[in-house]
Amino acid sequence: MIERIVDGLLDDREQLSITLKTRNGVTRRGAHPNASGTVPPAKTRDITFPGSTVQEAWRFTVLVRILELIHNCLIDNTIMTKRDMYYRHPDLFMKQSVVDRYVDDVACTLGISRSSLNVTAAAKGLVIGNFDILRADGTNVNGRNEQEGMLVPRIHLNDTIDLSSIRWILVIEKEATFRSLLCSPQWLSLGSQGLMLTAKGYPDLASREFLRRLADNSPHIPIFALVDFDPDGIAIMSTYKHGSYRLAHENVTSKDAPTLNLPQLRWLGVQSHQISRTPGTESDTDNDTIADVQGLMRLTTRDRMRALKMLEWDLCAEDGLEQAWRRELQTMLMLNIKAEMQILDELPGGLTSWLSAELGARQGPVVEVGGLVSQAASTSSDDDLLL
Repeated sequence: MIERIVDGLLDDREQLSITLKTRNGVTRRGAHPNASGTVPPAKTRDITFPGSTVQEAWRFTVLVRILELIHNCLIDNTIMTKRDMYYRHPDLFMKQSVVDRYVDDVACTLGISRSSLNVTAAAKGLVIGNFDILRADGTNVNGRNEQEGMLVPRIHLNDTIDLSSIRWILVIEKEATFRSLLCSPQWLSLGSQGLMLTAKGYPDLASREFLRRLADNSPHIPIFALVDFDPDGIAIMSTYKHGSYRLAHENVTSKDAPTLNLPQLRWLGVQSHQISRTPGTESDTDNDTIADVQGLMRLTTRDRMRALKMLEWDLCAEDGLEQAWRRELQTMLMLNIKAEMQILDELPGGLTSWLSAELGARQGPVVEVGGLVSQAASTSSDDDLLL
């Protein structure tokens, strides 16, 4: 790319141009339901200089500077975060999202993962659990050292992961629920059996890569998702389980960048049948009842529009892969309700007791293999767990 720009300058061309591929704006909506393994092709656009407007000239300048920074990282074999990249020239880039978009577009154009450009995103997710990561340099990362959770660590190629004490992995949508569970007296015993992670909403690549490395290391450990009963909760779960169309170039298989999806992910909650068992929701869902139940609300106009669009996804279509998701979206629309995870606190014993019972019921017995404690596969099918 840079050589073509230099050649254009040497040839005294009137206009310089860089062709980029982008998946910005590509969604699952309208995709064929049986083409779950395929991704719509990326869009192509030309970034030119000097262009016809000041805005076009600015875009070209931004792209060239980002290419230069990436090139320097590759030549020097150094790692740079997107945040570091932004702060090199905040006056030029103007917003962090500008850097994010062009770095992703460069990776998409080259058909590689962002990590292959030596560019990473600063981790935002938190994780805690009874696991250890032994680094190649002899240092150790213990998942229980930080009582409030640690930033999701990066697992390098030569690191050794010890999950021998882990019986389940739980992905939680909200940081508030994550911290609430940590403050519970029951967490001391519950946390000794598993690993809990939150990406504080929609998952970042660091959290998705971490979970995939755990899944590849110990495929027998069940992975569960606890999200709000609303369209965004299902969309967040979809990103974990099936990946993102916009970042499909990250879904590559190599030694240092495993495919970033979790096909074995199971939906633990919140689901409609769990809401119906909470006090105050067994008989009706009128306005007075909804106002009295913590976490139960009416769908907003935006929620309804999002749910309708999701019913057109390839995954949630009439013959799509995720029929349970489709039924739950239809239930939301029919009853015009949504629920946050806090509604499970209305159950006897609260959220932590419910979680302990659910995790205990949905995992197989512990067996000993080669001197290591291992989790046997559950006899329940994934379809059963989603009903």
